[in-house]
Amino acid sequence: MPATLTLYARDIMTTNVRTVEPSTSVEAAARIMFEQSISGIPVVDEQKRLIGVVSEFDVLARGGDSVGDIMTRSVITVGEDTDPETVARMLIEQQIRRLPVVRDGEVVGIISRSDLVRLFALTRWSCEACGYYTRGFERLTLCPKCGSEKIILEREPPGM
Repeated sequence: MPATLTLYARDIMTTNVRTVEPSTSVEAAARIMFEQSISGIPVVDEQKRLIGVVSEFDVLARGGDSVGDIMTRSVITVGEDTDPETVARMLIEQQIRRLPVVRDGEVVGIISRSDLVRLFALTRWSCEACGYYTRGFERLTLCPKCGSEKIILEREPPGM
């Protein structure tokens, strides 16, 4: 990951998003979730615009033959320029597992809790002057150890 001053949803989202249409059978949606190890799928219309999300909960708790019968229609979304701190707060406060990232109503990505955990585990804000680092979604303005403003975002090598 290149050094940046700010992170955005576009930097951490999964871009290869599997979607389904409302006419997709509940059985087919459940199979996709199982085979791809995902807990929910955006539902799009013929113009590829987001109209809902079908989740594991929907499959288990709601009755219906098609995704359109059981999907959650009031979907909370974010834009590509949303910062990870806001995304994390939304996931926690709304008690949801994923947020579709949309551009002009079309799904361009999705951010899950695991994407944020991965970001937290593998990146850190580091002071170029003294080497102090901290984890989090928001860039430090000053190093608390030496006062330097030279803070960069680093990706740790695997295994650290």
